[in-house]
Amino acid sequence: MKKMLLFLFICCFSKLAFSQTGDFYNHYFEGNALLVKGQWDKAIEKYTAASKLFEAAYVYYNRGNAYLGKKDYANAMLDFNRALKMNERYAEAYCQRGLVKLATSDNTACDDFKRAVKLELEEAKDIVKKNCK
Repeated sequence: MKKMLLFLFICCFSKLAFSQTGDFYNHYFEGNALLVKGQWDKAIEKYTAASKLFEAAYVYYNRGNAYLGKKDYANAMLDFNRALKMNERYAEAYCQRGLVKLATSDNTACDDFKRAVKLELEEAKDIVKKNCK
């Protein structure tokens, strides 16, 4: 009897876990498609839904890009900071946060660009050459 209950518990739990994972990826990939189309608000909704199911640095990074696309620099900064808190070696997040800082005249933008270069993000090299002394 105990084995049967354990088996039922495992089956139900695994179905729930896989369902949530599927929902997470559905929201995340829908957000990516909307981001590419420049549909910032809809992308933000999808990434927010995905983040409620599973927290990952790349979700906050992409949502930050959607906020950056609509020039909502405060929320973009929050998301890039959150992504970097979750993964301090996220070179792309440093670069994007640097772009937010550049747009808001924050004089620490070059620190983020240089950090991205140090983490071997090739695209950041041109940004450093163009914007930093």
